[in-house]
Amino acid sequence: MELDGAMSGEHGDGLVRSEWIESMFGPQIYQALTEVKKAFDPDGIMNPGKIVDAPPMTENLRFGADYNTIKIDTYFDFSSQDGFGRAIEMCNGVGACRKTLTGTMCPSFIGTREEEHSTRGRANALRAIISGALPHTEFTNERLQEVLDLCLGCKACKAECPSNVDMAKIKYEVMAHYHKANGLPLHRRLFGEIGALAPLGSMFSPLSNWTVNNRLSKWVAEKLIGVDRRRDMPTFVRPTYEQWFRKRGSRRISDRKVVLFSDTFMNYSEPSIGKAAVEVLEACGFEVLLPKKRCCGRPLISEGMLDRAVENAVYNIDALRGYAEEGIPIIGCEPSCTSAITDDYVELIGTQDAKRVAEVTCSFEEFFIELMENDELPLEFSMEPRDILLHGHCHQRALVGMQPTVQMLSLPTAHNVTVIDSSCCGMAGAFGYEKVHYDLSMKIGELRLFDAVREKPPGSFTLSAAGFSCRHQLEHGTGVQPKHPVEVLRDAVRQT
Repeated sequence: MELDGAMSGEHGDGLVRSEWIESMFGPQIYQALTEVKKAFDPDGIMNPGKIVDAPPMTENLRFGADYNTIKIDTYFDFSSQDGFGRAIEMCNGVGACRKTLTGTMCPSFIGTREEEHSTRGRANALRAIISGALPHTEFTNERLQEVLDLCLGCKACKAECPSNVDMAKIKYEVMAHYHKANGLPLHRRLFGEIGALAPLGSMFSPLSNWTVNNRLSKWVAEKLIGVDRRRDMPTFVRPTYEQWFRKRGSRRISDRKVVLFSDTFMNYSEPSIGKAAVEVLEACGFEVLLPKKRCCGRPLISEGMLDRAVENAVYNIDALRGYAEEGIPIIGCEPSCTSAITDDYVELIGTQDAKRVAEVTCSFEEFFIELMENDELPLEFSMEPRDILLHGHCHQRALVGMQPTVQMLSLPTAHNVTVIDSSCCGMAGAFGYEKVHYDLSMKIGELRLFDAVREKPPGSFTLSAAGFSCRHQLEHGTGVQPKHPVEVLRDAVRQT
């Protein structure tokens, strides 16, 4: 003010600046503001304390002199946010998580329009507990789980929130403490251990597929573990991708090597994706390596089974570190699986080996575009026109972006690629299977995704999505079977 400046820019004068309104505008204008306020709001009930009759700016501080948070012994490393409490306090209340027309964040709020189902609502509930405004015992009680329950773990807030609040990571942490205090429900264990159950499903297929998807089994599953009978469970095949890889008659041997990290569903349900990836990589002159590894642990992380997730992470890092030390790229086709290695492992384990493995790990699309940019792409593509409708996986959008996939699918000049302006598909791993979540799952899909597919004439386009859950949800909601981007690319490669 001494320099003839204004204390307000594009923002309004709320509790922080209203104390200084009279000094800024002078007593005459301030008196006029007071009279206008009194004329329209004689009882002072409309946003009191703003502009006129404001309390001192120090009266409403979030952090007072006696502010203190409980100490939580966490599984994840929150040091980059200055601790677990500060990770929650990163939410500044701006409410970007309440947007509904664009972006991914926040799928559950878009579906329910309830404050407690926004990232901000969840952060406020957690803040009240860790600061003592609510009893600390609420941290492991059911009500907090209800507030966090509809968080789909999409990680969109990590990218789209102005403060980059990682509510998915916070939710996983709180779930782990809740399970430790209250026990692990059967359905959580079954969903989390899909990586251990899938080999059995594949071994006994097609009998296993019939067993879990007949009407009686669906009725029993709904009653016992809460899986909605309207959902078809994932089907399993044999031979698996890894069995095919080991037994195939010919393979390329090259000095240029790449590790293909097969996710659980690519291995046991959709080996065609792995085969397509191998064909393209070998056509580019690479020798594809098959690591000895476990499930990435994404289902375990999503269900709050962090003790088990750490076991898988440690095993996989030990299996992959040799490749990382040699500088051999590690690529994945499933975004949630790749993000477990590049994002969650680093903060669950925190070792130099984990960081080194994360540095050489990327999605198939990112790896492919790097080849293109380095002029190392010896492929020719067909000129067959193809209209491609592309849906982005949430982790893909949040951590990588859609540009690599769009660039890759646009390499064939006859391809026309359109990214659907959608939020989360609503499936989110096990979320959409649960009876308590099914209707919301479908509602989220209906809001900005399904109609974009339905309005296209049948047979006139190729629907593509990198995520297994996304493909499952799209087929369930629209009747159109999506392809993985790698399969779309492989179909366009001209055979030589």
